Amino acid sequence: MDRFPTSRIVPVAIAAAVVIVLLSMGQYRSLSSGLSPVREGYYIAERVITAPFRFAASAWADYVALLDTRRQNKELIRELEVLKFKCQAVRGLELENEKLRAMLDFKTSHPELKLSPARIVTHDITAMFRTVVIDRGTLDGLVPDTAVVAPEGLLGRVISVTGHTSLVLLITDPTSSVPAMIEESGVKGIVKGTGTSTMELEYVRSSEMVDIGSTVITSGLGGRFPVGIRIGQVVGVKKDPGKIFLRITVRPSVDMSRIDSVFGVALGAQAAD
Repeated sequence: MDRFPTSRIVPVAIAAAVVIVLLSMGQYRSLSSGLSPVREGYYIAERVITAPFRFAASAWADYVALLDTRRQNKELIRELEVLKFKCQAVRGLELENEKLRAMLDFKTSHPELKLSPARIVTHDITAMFRTVVIDRGTLDGLVPDTAVVAPEGLLGRVISVTGHTSLVLLITDPTSSVPAMIEESGVKGIVKGTGTSTMELEYVRSSEMVDIGSTVITSGLGGRFPVGIRIGQVVGVKKDPGKIFLRITVRPSVDMSRIDSVFGVALGAQAAD
């Protein structure tokens, strides 16, 4: 094959330069018009040919962005779980501090009592008995009939002991009875358990005025329970025709299902007769 003659390169280059210059000066408009379909065809062809590549590039970019978003979401979820756990831990410490503060306040406000801090080990709330076991016993000065109290009020009394544990009969048990009085009026009676979430204040004459919301406390009669310990609040008063005594319903101050820290009123506590 013959090579392109070198002598022709110079004329061709000059001609091309002239065409470019003329086009830039607005000449060869007819030539420019003639090239318009070519340019349009080139544009369409370029768009058609490159469209799949552009779509693939856009899809890949979206996929990479989606993966990054998912990774960030997973990291945020993990951080949120960690923060939730930390908040729960802080709240647990706050609740524990509140309980300890309440225990300390109760002990400070009752210097006449020899209190032995204890924790509830087990609950035994059945249809027949309502009892709990605490982690203090004879080695801590507790004996049968020792009163057990909480910052909120009276929990019950010890009915059996070992060296390190005590079985406590709750005041809501049907066999429990506590000498009591209404704090506001001094009217006396006996609080008896019903086996439910409420108790009854018995032996209060129908002639007595008892208001809803009145506070019921221990009277100290019999020496079994210290005087002045909160028992509960009057939530119902009913006067039956022909009956000598009122029917008074009392809600315990202590939530028996939630309590976990208590005091045993050890030997040496002062109780009024």
